[in-house]
Amino acid sequence: ADGPEKRPDPSEPGSKKTYTKKEFLDLYGEKKGANVWKKAGKAIATVEAKAPKKADGPEKRSDPSEPESKKTYTKKEFLDLYGEKKGAAIWKKAGQGAKKAEKEKAEKPVKVTDEKKKFTLKRESEEEAIGWSRDQKFNLIDVDEDSVAAKAGLTAGLRVLSVNGTRVNKKTNIPKIVKEAGLEVELEAVEVRKDSNEFFTRREFSEYYAADGEAKWAKAGKKRTKKVKKDTEATEEKKEAAAEN
Repeated sequence: ADGPEKRPDPSEPGSKKTYTKKEFLDLYGEKKGANVWKKAGKAIATVEAKAPKKADGPEKRSDPSEPESKKTYTKKEFLDLYGEKKGAAIWKKAGQGAKKAEKEKAEKPVKVTDEKKKFTLKRESEEEAIGWSRDQKFNLIDVDEDSVAAKAGLTAGLRVLSVNGTRVNKKTNIPKIVKEAGLEVELEAVEVRKDSNEFFTRREFSEYYAADGEAKWAKAGKKRTKKVKKDTEATEEKKEAAAEN
């Protein structure tokens, strides 16, 4: 029963004397002594709960009554300015406002723009194939090695935005535009990265994932790099095998 902790006897409210648990048991007996010890503990907890907390600290908050001001105050400064009760209420309100602002900031998309790149396709004849495969959104899925597209610098992971100044959409007939353009075709494209089996631009990542957009974009980029490295190694192995045969 005994230990270093001591508590005041509830039956002696004016006394500053304290006792160990063993002393309570010796004084009141096993059962009553345990109950009085417990009651003394509850009394201490109640007093501690009612005791004023240390007001000041390093944290500072904006005063809700000064929405345009960038000045911030500690809790003690709020209490000194508004009084104990009102100051505590305003401090709490200021904290709620700060949390709301942080939440809105976290949910707000980071403004990013897609970097547009220009490419020039040069063909020797109008019948020469460009050498690419794309999906319905004009995302390049694959580019043939040594093709017109590859020589122009096009790679998988780009989305074609315009062909000879004509904006691309679902109804755009790229083969027709390319044929009518002659032997040189100007393209404009932006980078896309894969997420959930679909391709999205950096701006689309930002719009969908809000504050997490940049992190998701970077992660998709790492996956893309690993895939390209793996595909390149596989291609090199095939070339070596073909050379040996």
